[in-house]
Amino acid sequence: MNEIMNLLYLVVVLGITGVSLFVVYHILRYSLSRKKAIEGAVLFISVFLFLLFTNMILFSQLDWRSILGTAANTTL
Repeated sequence: MNEIMNLLYLVVVLGITGVSLFVVYHILRYSLSRKKAIEGAVLFISVFLFLLFTNMILFSQLDWRSILGTAANTTL
């Protein structure tokens, strides 16, 4: 179960990373001031990395067997 959830989480992380790259591109491309664009991008990236890092730490500590109740073997 952990392998499946880790794979799904990897897909989510890659999606979030792609969206954040899209946001950074638009911050840099469409800001009126180059200085403000760099400041905004640095702020966005630093907050993004902090949130992603803490999210990954917390996700790695989840016990999926107890959450989903799949500790017992069930057959249909």
